[in-house]
Amino acid sequence: MRISATAQFAAFVIGCATSSAPSVGPLPATTNALDRVFKVEGLSAPVRLLVDRYGITHIYANSINDVFWAQGFNVARDRLWQIDLWRRRGLGRLSEAFGPAYVDQDRASRLFLYRGDMAAEWRSYGPDAKQITTAFVAGINAFIEQIEDGPALLPIEFQKMGYRPARWEADDVVRIRSHGLSRNVS
Repeated sequence: MRISATAQFAAFVIGCATSSAPSVGPLPATTNALDRVFKVEGLSAPVRLLVDRYGITHIYANSINDVFWAQGFNVARDRLWQIDLWRRRGLGRLSEAFGPAYVDQDRASRLFLYRGDMAAEWRSYGPDAKQITTAFVAGINAFIEQIEDGPALLPIEFQKMGYRPARWEADDVVRIRSHGLSRNVS
């Protein structure tokens, strides 16, 4: 069985590594129960993620954009609740999910949000930083779209807390950078 990129869709395979690094291109039919094929929008060609016996994910793609897209997808697949929580905390949006008890914390978090010239900020990170981050965030959002199509992928934390993950923007990554500063306040 051959799966190839068509239009703006490409096959995205997550599976277990059993041999040396595979070539990127036509992908074989999956045979392992842990293998999963996603038909997604946003990749320029098929991408393969292999999880080795130590739980380390290896990404195989034909372009830098596809690598970072796949990295975002994989991070969301593994840690969506955690990164959604970080984003909400950093942007001062915890009370949307957890109620009015978090309004004061949200207010404090919003005091640290970056409000400067975003174009200049992106330039300070390097010439391809925004492109890479945009691809990474597109991968996160693609996983969120998969959840909307198949709620079985929704991490249990969202089910228990009764809310859904929010979509990301590349600027969110820059704006929440102060999230880690809370231990340095004193």
